[in-house]
Parts: sequence; C-alpha cells; structure tokens
Amino acid sequence: MRLYTLAILLILLVACAPAASTEQISISLSADGETREFTLTSGSSVRDALSIARIELGDLDRTEPPSYSELEDGDEIRVIRVTEEFETEQIELPFISRTLPNEGLPAGEQRLIQNGANGLREVHYRLLYEDGELASRAEVSSTILKQPLEEIIMIGAQSPFSSLPVAGRLVFLSAGNAWLLEGSSGNRRPVVITGDLDGRILEVSPDGEWLLYSRTSSRTNEINELWVASLDEGEQVFVDLNVSNVVHYAGWIPGEENRIAFSTVEPSINPPGWQANNDLKYVSFTEAGFEERRVLLNPREDGFYAWWGTSYSWSPDGERVAFARPDAVGEVRINAQRLDIWRQLPAYQTGSDWAWIPGIAWLGDESFYYVRYSVNPSSFDLVLADEGGEEIIAPDVGMFASPVVEPAGEQVAYLRAFTPSQSDISAYELMVSTPAGISTALFPPEGAAGLQPQRVSWSPSAENGPLIAFVYEGNLWVVNVLTAEAQQLTGDGLVTAISWR
Repeated sequence: MRLYTLAILLILLVACAPAASTEQISISLSADGETREFTLTSGSSVRDALSIARIELGDLDRTEPPSYSELEDGDEIRVIRVTEEFETEQIELPFISRTLPNEGLPAGEQRLIQNGANGLREVHYRLLYEDGELASRAEVSSTILKQPLEEIIMIGAQSPFSSLPVAGRLVFLSAGNAWLLEGSSGNRRPVVITGDLDGRILEVSPDGEWLLYSRTSSRTNEINELWVASLDEGEQVFVDLNVSNVVHYAGWIPGEENRIAFSTVEPSINPPGWQANNDLKYVSFTEAGFEERRVLLNPREDGFYAWWGTSYSWSPDGERVAFARPDAVGEVRINAQRLDIWRQLPAYQTGSDWAWIPGIAWLGDESFYYVRYSVNPSSFDLVLADEGGEEIIAPDVGMFASPVVEPAGEQVAYLRAFTPSQSDISAYELMVSTPAGISTALFPPEGAAGLQPQRVSWSPSAENGPLIAFVYEGNLWVVNVLTAEAQQLTGDGLVTAISWR
C-alpha cells in the first residue's frame, strides 16, 4: 500500500511540473561591420547569442547591452571592439620670475641675478579606441625630466637704516637665500639664491672663505643636503658635499682647512620625521668636490630619547669635541669610540614628539658652558663645567639659553626667558656674562617684545666694541656689548639665521 501511494505522488508531481519554455524571440547582432538576425529561446542572454554566432570577445571588448543581460524579443546587440595604445609627450614647464628687494642697490635699479629656464615634463597617456574611433585619452604617469629654473631679478630699495661698519663677513639667511654683509651694512651681495636653504645649518668657515649651509633635498626620501659656497667676490664656487639628512649638527673643524664634521639621521614617516644615528663623521673638500670621508663616532642608541639626536661642539684648538644629548653632556673620545659623561641629566619631559638638548659652547680648550636641567627645583641654569666639576653662572635662564662664547674672549652671550617657568613658549632677552657670573641685559629695551629662541653670533673683532648679531621680528640687528646700543640692519622681515666670522 505504501509503494502504491508513493507512485501516485510521483505521477502527480510530474503532471504538475511546468513544461519547458519553447517560446522564440528574434534579435539582431552587429559585430565587425556586419549585422545578423537570430532566433533564440526566450530567457537567453547576450552571452548565449554570442556563443551561437561564434563571436569571441577580446580582453577589452564590450557589448551593449552587457553580456550578462537577459534578452527580449526585438533587442539589438552591439559588439564594440576595443583596442589600446600608449603615447608619450614632452611638455615644457614655464619658469617663473621672482623679484627680490635689495637694499644694497640704488632705489629702482634692477639687476638680473639668475636667468630663467623652462623645465620639461614627460607624460604617458593611454588611448582607447572603440571600433577604430578614439574614445578616451587618459594620463597614466608623469615624470619631471628637468625642473624649471626661476628667473631672479634684484631691484634696489632705499634702506631706511644708517650704515654700520662690519668687521669680517656677516652672512644672513632671508627667504631661503644667503646674503653677505662685508665692510659695511650697506654693502651686501647674494651668496646663494636657490631659495631652498632650510636654515638648519648656516656657518661661515673660521677663515671666512666658505659658507656651509643646508638646503632642502632634491633627491627622493631625503630631508636635506649639505653644500659649501665660496664667499670671495668674482666667480663663485658651489660644492655638493654629497652629505644628506643633517638635522642637529654640522660645523667646521677648527684648525682643519676645508674639513667639516656632521651628524646624520634616517628619514622616517613617523614624528618627528627622522630617527637619529647619533654618529659623528667628517668630510673634506676641494673646489672640485668632496674628497675624503671618515667616521669619528659610530652610530649609537644609548641614552634617553636617542631617537631625537645629539649635538656636538669643537674646542677652539680642534683637539676636543663635546657632546650634548637629552640626558647628558660630556666629551667624545674619538680614538676610543666612546663618550665620557661629565654630567648625567634628567631628561626633560616635553610631553610631545620633540626632545630638549642642552645648549653647549666651549670656553677655551678645557671647559664649556652648557644649559643644565634640574628637576628639584625645576629650572634651567647656565653652568660652566670642566672634567673636575661645574658652577652656576646664571640661574633659571630657560631651556633655550643657547650660549655663544666671544671669539678670543671669556664673555658668553645667552638668552634668558622672560617667564622661566614656561620657557618652552616664553620670549627671551639677550644677555652677556663673564665666567665670574656678572651678567648684563642688552636687548630688548624695557617694555618691548622679546626675542624668539635662536643662536646669536659675535663679531670677529672688537675694534668698534664687541658686537652681537641677532634676529628680531624677522630682521637682522646688532647690539654693542659695551654701550647696549642696538641697530636694525634689514627691514624685509624675512631673516631667519645668521653667522659671523
């Protein structure tokens, strides 16, 4: 009985199943310049029609409607043959013209400093053709073959400031270019006018013949490059030292002609943008280019905040080199490849992605000034240290005191914070002090705005009284140490760094 019932159910299921559709539809198919008519079973797709017509599609070919579409009676199918080509075009990049005011030229007089030159860009395009007709032209890549060189024109501007005798050579950085004052403050000429000096390194050589500077790198994945430029009048010489990624330190080695010491970092995508090597190297050069390299101190990772970096300072005789890092100051023993720590310091907690490094400057060949951080009570003091001990010269000066010792003298110039308890954001005043701790305030006048953190520069001669050059509100100023008389030398508001030898 059960088998009989199952048989009846199967018969009923078969009887109720819908019959296969045999309805036919007519469509037209256009491909490769020919149109054909087809009859297909209802429910067929464009792909089915192409199969019956034995038409194959290339990788780029397409259909209208798309191949997955279900067809209806009377539909028209179009096969579009798509091909691609690639095209290269070179496009000129026009140069721009820049006019710079120059207080050293007569008012209104113009002088062409640098001829402009067009650049060149190579562009690669992808061209798509549909049935032989151009359908699209899209840029797929672009390469700068030659950067445009801007035209630079100097135009004379009347200087509102009286001229001042200038001993030696005073270089200042303005709007990414280096300028030289020599003889008098009214006699100025451009030294480097590439517009890309980053201000991290700017130092005149001890003999006054060369300028060491850093400029934004034109090479991929580099922060900057080290260059030197001759300072003598006439045809200038520029030397690429083939040194890159210098953030904290580069300077001339005293007593060594055309030799430069430097420390490097590795660029990083993470703040602050680098990972310090804490190394020390030197490079020598001639007018033909860099000549010799040597490692003075291998890369190191010891100490707190080693990722930030280390600064260095050479003794006047060039025989010793001091170091300063966030948690210590001391001396580099080059032959032994080690650091002798004179003073271990508590690392200042900035609470951000930067670290504080003590300012440091040699007094003679046996001792140096540095800025010492103390936790209890919290303060930054200017101290004079040697291998045997140290003493406070000026208390509570602020973290950016940046001591600079007078050439062939004992006085030290430094900055003192208006608000020592907030010295990271405070304005500063310019001070001088003797090793006995007798300090004098020089600038600014009472009630005036203060200076921003910087490294000031002494005049190389005290013939007209010792002078100190500094940047105030974007302009170059000098102050007489004996009289405290200050004079403004520039007025464009674009000065960012100075060096005087």
